[in-house]
Amino acid sequence: MGLGKKLEQLDAKVDEVLMHPTSPAYPNADRLEITYPGDDAVWTPAEEIDVTWDLLGDVSGRLEVSLVRQTGDQSGANFGQLAFFMLASGVDPAKKKVTIQVPEVPAGSDYAISISNDDPLTVYSPAITIAEPA
Repeated sequence: MGLGKKLEQLDAKVDEVLMHPTSPAYPNADRLEITYPGDDAVWTPAEEIDVTWDLLGDVSGRLEVSLVRQTGDQSGANFGQLAFFMLASGVDPAKKKVTIQVPEVPAGSDYAISISNDDPLTVYSPAITIAEPA
């Protein structure tokens, strides 16, 4: 088996662990930790929400904050694929907060916040439920 195939299989195993709903592991969680949303967050479209974080290490570069959702049936080739809804970009990490407006998206309990930059940094929040519009 070639090195490329072995790396592909290893990547799939890592994704499986990181995407598991009870997994405590988040990439780059040693530098930035999302403090809100936390467990059991329920949001409604058009609601304004403060997304907050703590800096646990050096974070260089402006942040992008996105709402992410698993796509497809999450098996086979679809496993680990996410739909991204950009909420804010160019955010100063030192501010430790950004106010976003929840987008008009389908209701569901399989959303999360992603904070990333070109550092590379990518951190995910616990699952968020988006309720039906009020």
